[in-house]
Amino acid sequence: MRTRIVYSSEKINFVPELDNLMNIRIIDIARMAGVSTGTVDRVLHSRGRVSEEKSAKVEKVLKEINYEPNMVARFLASNKSYKFAVLAPTYSSGDYWKLVCEGIDKATDELKKFNISTEYFLFNQYDRLSFVNAVNAFKEKDFDGVLVATLFGDYVINLSNELNDRQIPYIYIDSSISGQKDLSYFGGDSYGTGHIAAKLLLGKIGVEADIVMAHIRFKYNEISVQMKTRERGFMEYLNSHNYTGKIHHIEVNPDDYRKSLNELENIIERSPGLVGGIVLNSRIYELVTLLDKLDVNLQKKIKLIGHDAIEKNIKGLKEGKISFILSQRPDLQGYDAIKAMGNYLLFKQLPPKVNYMPIDILIEENVDYYNNYKL
Repeated sequence: MRTRIVYSSEKINFVPELDNLMNIRIIDIARMAGVSTGTVDRVLHSRGRVSEEKSAKVEKVLKEINYEPNMVARFLASNKSYKFAVLAPTYSSGDYWKLVCEGIDKATDELKKFNISTEYFLFNQYDRLSFVNAVNAFKEKDFDGVLVATLFGDYVINLSNELNDRQIPYIYIDSSISGQKDLSYFGGDSYGTGHIAAKLLLGKIGVEADIVMAHIRFKYNEISVQMKTRERGFMEYLNSHNYTGKIHHIEVNPDDYRKSLNELENIIERSPGLVGGIVLNSRIYELVTLLDKLDVNLQKKIKLIGHDAIEKNIKGLKEGKISFILSQRPDLQGYDAIKAMGNYLLFKQLPPKVNYMPIDILIEENVDYYNNYKL
């Protein structure tokens, strides 16, 4: 069961599927120990009187077979239910966050036999007040665990402190925030992705070429934790690899391209060689749209790298307008995060603190193989 509410100011080992669990019966243990089933029952549940000799026989068998009580059966018999909250951005068809939520939904469907459900509290990822409204609505209800998209770092830390006080486990997705008491993190290595992007781009344009770092403008001018971390990784790679070109920061307004179009045209015309172009979030397709308005000879001088295998970016890659896309399996991070929370609450399995998704480097020649991969 899943519920969505939108608010706006304007390698981990999971518990096997139920049908695949191996059940060791009390009668099997009794036979191996040479005692009665009643004796085994009394030893397992520490009730009644059992001689030291018989108790030792049972304990020896339990140790040899690494026996654990069937926690799944015990849970189903308890009829307990768990409800998870998901704080994530709103999305449209083909968006990055749609893929994340598809993974969350798939995991929830697989866990529903354990009476697990999720409720979404969606917010505008470019509007801090929208995030605050979603958090306030979340606080009005009771949840057993929370998945948090960490776009607004300071606000997420404040929420985390409240969850710590209430002893509610929470998992970060998309980007990690160090020094927090989150149960676990599932997502990309944003700093590492920045490094890889810089390395790939320099391989295309050389260390003396200029680079355009395009910032896509929205009504609310917000820069996420992930974007800041990617930029830091990108710049530190350039600084440590003898880069001598110039970084041009331009703001692209999707509703009015005139100013940014003139800026981009001047940068490319003045450059004697190739120019690099990067967008730090999933919207490299906006830079492709801008370039389509330039003379074709200028278009050929710029090499683009972007993030996330969403539909619009893949289109630009297959048309040869984007050289590389770095993808971090958004559906997998949502899926794994819900599974980890379920395993923690159901079976007390503590997940690794950090769970990085693969950093996939997509080019025109391999993107179709990537698209064929489904959870």
